[in-house]
Amino acid sequence: MEFALILVAAAVFAVVHILNGWMFQWVEISNHISWVYLPAFLRLFYVLVLGRVNAFIAIFTGGVLLATQFSEPGIVMLANNVCAGLAPVLASIAVERWNQRSIGLDSIRDLLQLSILYCLLNALLHHVVWLIVDPSQWQEPVQIAGMVMGDFFGCLIGVGLMKAAIDRFGLPTWRTPNKHSD
Repeated sequence: MEFALILVAAAVFAVVHILNGWMFQWVEISNHISWVYLPAFLRLFYVLVLGRVNAFIAIFTGGVLLATQFSEPGIVMLANNVCAGLAPVLASIAVERWNQRSIGLDSIRDLLQLSILYCLLNALLHHVVWLIVDPSQWQEPVQIAGMVMGDFFGCLIGVGLMKAAIDRFGLPTWRTPNKHSD
């Protein structure tokens, strides 16, 4: 069941990435950078809901599903997907250590901290990797700011919708088995 959930999350990530490219093509800076990038929120959502390892696998797999969309060497595709999966994981670890507690899904403060740190880490990781693996991806320094802002706008939209849904419907609750029942 967990494997199926990861595959569905990967497919949703790929579909949202394609839809984002279609909807926001007019604000793209390059094939990897847009002023609005909705899948940035999905990366955070997956870390918060699926857990770090499962989220990394889902994000990485979703990126592999998108490999045919870009005509890049395999090493660049793999490096991009590692960065995409690693940035939200590292950001969530840092925010939890900074706050000395778990990230609250219903805490706008926690979600904004996570979003900001993730956006910065994601852009920096990608650009460092591009400098090492494929310097042609690096066009001008302003693209780092564009990636940070595009991820942030995508996160803001997603966090706003998630917070509105939580306020309206509450946090989901999962029944846990009673430890004392036979």
